Amino acid sequence: MNDLISVVIPTYNRSHIIIETLDSVAAQTHTNWECIIVDDGSTDNTAEVLEQYCKNDSRFQYHQRPLNKNKGANPCRNYGFELSKGNYVKWFDSDDIMHPDFLEKQLLVLVSDFKLDFCAGFSKTFDGRIENIVGFNNPVIYEDNQNSLFNYITGKLIFLTPSPLWRKDFLKGKNLFDETLFNAHETDFNFSRLIEGARFKYLNETLFFVRRGHESIDGKSGRDINSYLSMFKYYQKVFLYLTINSFILEKEEGKMLSKFILYKQLMVMHNVRQVFPISCFLKELKIVTGNIFKIKLDFKIRIKILIGIVMLVFLKKGYRFFDLKELKTAKYYK
Repeated sequence: MNDLISVVIPTYNRSHIIIETLDSVAAQTHTNWECIIVDDGSTDNTAEVLEQYCKNDSRFQYHQRPLNKNKGANPCRNYGFELSKGNYVKWFDSDDIMHPDFLEKQLLVLVSDFKLDFCAGFSKTFDGRIENIVGFNNPVIYEDNQNSLFNYITGKLIFLTPSPLWRKDFLKGKNLFDETLFNAHETDFNFSRLIEGARFKYLNETLFFVRRGHESIDGKSGRDINSYLSMFKYYQKVFLYLTINSFILEKEEGKMLSKFILYKQLMVMHNVRQVFPISCFLKELKIVTGNIFKIKLDFKIRIKILIGIVMLVFLKKGYRFFDLKELKTAKYYK
């Protein structure tokens, strides 16, 4: 069990905390790894800090994001994958901390069962010091079964980007992280892997720690227009998957899921309109209006939603016309 693991870490202006992350990689009980750090154009002293760190341990590599790639964490993640030489790949974040046997325990699972494509682990959120635990990031459901996709879409099954250790052969030749997304990137990535048939096992123990309160390396806030529209794009991807695979919509679960996704899209539209002018989401407005007619809805419900959209456009109101039991509960919302 001495396989090479490639750890890929995008970073931007985190010279003050990234050493804690790298120290946790260096402390891994599985020692055959390479750590590929891809800088998204930091303006602090990241380069100076990492140059010294790489000199002390040759397993660390420091790279700048190529200028021909868009700025953002996703291009950095994809570039790191291109550089990787390991049989297994672990994407990690530059402000989080690994448990010392994170890699070893996940690798053992994958080596023991060649049918698995990735192994995931639980995590806790800390504030400032790792001893100060303030939350948990664990799924309600964590089994790999025939309902995994439904559970994932509705949020009962989750995978944070640093959680899985991936078998590289499964990822080769696939479109990995969508470089046009500023939000929902890990949700989109994992959704794509699940519809490709990825098989997984969740280890029921805490294997990494997520730092609270640090802005994403993209520098995008939750109220940034690109973040909102990225979420909408992800929901549309799911909606199209459901409608194209009509056999899913023939089942009661599929019908409820399509309504649930429509509700999520309407909520994104509502949030965007509270902050931004209508011109910011005309394309999305056209898409969601078309979606209303692609799924089976009671005539009165459809009319209510259309009235809500008109009110949203002109009055920045309409939430009560979207907040419908038929759309949002579908047994998944709770």
